[in-house]
Amino acid sequence: MDTDRRDRILVADHNPTFRETLVRRLRAAGYEVTTADTGEHAFLTLRDWQHPIEWLYTRAGLPILIDGWILADEYHDTYPARPAVIAAAKVRPSRQGDIILAHPSPASVLEIIRELIAARHDRPAAAAMGSGCQRQAA
Repeated sequence: MDTDRRDRILVADHNPTFRETLVRRLRAAGYEVTTADTGEHAFLTLRDWQHPIEWLYTRAGLPILIDGWILADEYHDTYPARPAVIAAAKVRPSRQGDIILAHPSPASVLEIIRELIAARHDRPAAAAMGSGCQRQAA
C-alpha cells in the first residue's frame, strides 16, 4: 500500500445538506473526496482516468438520466469485486455485492466506508466483515 496516497471517494448525492455533511466527515477522517450532484456528473468523474475513484457512495435516485444503479455498474467495470455503497428507499438484493442502505445518515455511511477501506487495506479485517453484506440504516 502506498502510505502517501489517500483513498479517493466519489460522493454522488443530489441532497446538498447530506452530501456536504458526509464530505466534511470523510475529509476529517483523512479521505480525499470528490462530489457530484447528478448521475451524469458522477459518471464523467468515474471515467476520469487521471483522477481515479477507488470508492463509490451514491444515492439510488439521482436527477436526470443516470441513476445510482447505473453508476454502480460503471464502478464495477473498474472494481468488479469491490462493493459500491448505495442509499435507496429500501434494501434490496445486489448481485454485485453492493451495500444497500435504506435512508442512511451521514454517520452510518461514513462508518460503512471506513470499514470497507480498512478491510481492503487489512486482509484479516476483510474476512471478519464478510462479503456481499447488505445493511439497513436507521
